[in-house]
Amino acid sequence: MGRKQVWDQTEVLAGAMRLFRRRGYLGASVRDIEEATGLHPGSLYRVFQSKEGLFCAALDAYNDQVVEGRVRAHLLEQPDPVAGIRSFFTSAFETGLERDPGCLLTNTAVESFTVSQAAAGVRRGLEAIESGFADALTRARALGLLSADLDVEVSAARLLALYQGLLVLVRAGTPRTKLHTITDGAMASIGSDREGQR
Repeated sequence: MGRKQVWDQTEVLAGAMRLFRRRGYLGASVRDIEEATGLHPGSLYRVFQSKEGLFCAALDAYNDQVVEGRVRAHLLEQPDPVAGIRSFFTSAFETGLERDPGCLLTNTAVESFTVSQAAAGVRRGLEAIESGFADALTRARALGLLSADLDVEVSAARLLALYQGLLVLVRAGTPRTKLHTITDGAMASIGSDREGQR
């Protein structure tokens, strides 16, 4: 009989997510992984096969818990879809953290050439965000909050690009005043002239 698993995979992946957000794939050593997850290398390799396997599992968990959770809260379930789009942007940098580690999905997209297996997870996360934008834009247009002529597909793709660029700037430590200006520009790109909440 095999040895009973005495560790919690959810906790292991949460520790891995935090580590990879801060250090990236290349910057995280095996010792770092051991400290972040509480598992010895033998256990990690037995379950995830490799460091890359653990990284991909952590990215999948991040998509499920963080990305899709934020899309749902801000873009799918927000009664005012235009306010939801704005809050989706601002929640990326109004975190209360002095030095935000950034988004694991975006950080991975930038670093994905080093983690070839992560490409599918990156695509899944980006598609979830773009689909969330499209849903919010469609509802906003139907409610008369945006122009009836708005091209939802083009606008959703543009918002995704602006949002991903914003997240790179968050990771780089860009001042919040500039991040708010970028958010205002994103809202203007869809024809929303409502004042932002500061």
